[in-house]
Amino acid sequence: MHLEFSDYESLLVKICEDYYLEDINISEISKKYGITRYKALKYIEDAREKQLVSISINSPYARNYELEEIFKNYFKTNIYILKSSEDLSQHDLLFSKFAADYIQELIKKANVVALSWGDTVYKVIDQFKMGAREELIFTQFIGEIGKYNSLAGSTRLVQKAAERYESSYLTLSIPLYVINETARELMALEPSLANTLATASHADMLISGIGTLYSIDSVEPWNKHRKILFPSMTDTVGFLYGRPFNINGEFIKASEDKTFGLSLKEIFDIPKRIGICKSKFKAESCLGALNGNFFTDLFLDEKTAWKILSLIKKE
Repeated sequence: MHLEFSDYESLLVKICEDYYLEDINISEISKKYGITRYKALKYIEDAREKQLVSISINSPYARNYELEEIFKNYFKTNIYILKSSEDLSQHDLLFSKFAADYIQELIKKANVVALSWGDTVYKVIDQFKMGAREELIFTQFIGEIGKYNSLAGSTRLVQKAAERYESSYLTLSIPLYVINETARELMALEPSLANTLATASHADMLISGIGTLYSIDSVEPWNKHRKILFPSMTDTVGFLYGRPFNINGEFIKASEDKTFGLSLKEIFDIPKRIGICKSKFKAESCLGALNGNFFTDLFLDEKTAWKILSLIKKE
């Protein structure tokens, strides 16, 4: 049977032949076909989605270095992008292993690691290889999410991470948000809480997922007292470190902050702030975080990365 290709599909095949078979780099391909580097990469992605090209990789995962290079033109954050897997059923697991392997390399140089909460962070920690570092400390740096029965709560996560390293951990047994300012200040002086906060303030690295407006809806007390906790939610695209922010990378109404834990200044003093995101539905949140340099390092999957770039092009 003769397979008919459209002109567009023929172009995709030619570009993929140059890229994969002739080992021509993206810059040379863009010159050859008179297109931008972004377009060249997008065409290669389209060819994979249309199944015009099939890729077999012996490595359990591979990074998209070309796409990472494009991100360097826009942001200061170190971006690590996992290439899409042909086996979609294994993609979540591969992404968690991908992030876990790199993060564990970074942990080798750390003495104190601050952890946030969430399913994404939980899945990555679940892929940590066992080791022994008794001097290492995992700690919370902001209050508890309020889902005390959840495996992805921050208390459970510091315990789980510490178990992987046979190390110690510190918790903050207090809600993430404390409305009364006096109560918030006094609770920070309680010995056990003060010790955790003091340790967290000297963290070498921080690991966090990234939230959307749904984060508020998912916790009943937050949703019920939304107007008190967040008097101004205009233009909010995401939540990070317990605080709402906009697409420009600006935290909203920081003066009305009800968060219990490290201040934003203390958080940004932590030298390594690692973000993890594997959801194209959080692309807008990721873009805001990138614009604000909220992370020093960010782990993404390919689909999320492409979505972020499409938002940049719209802007």
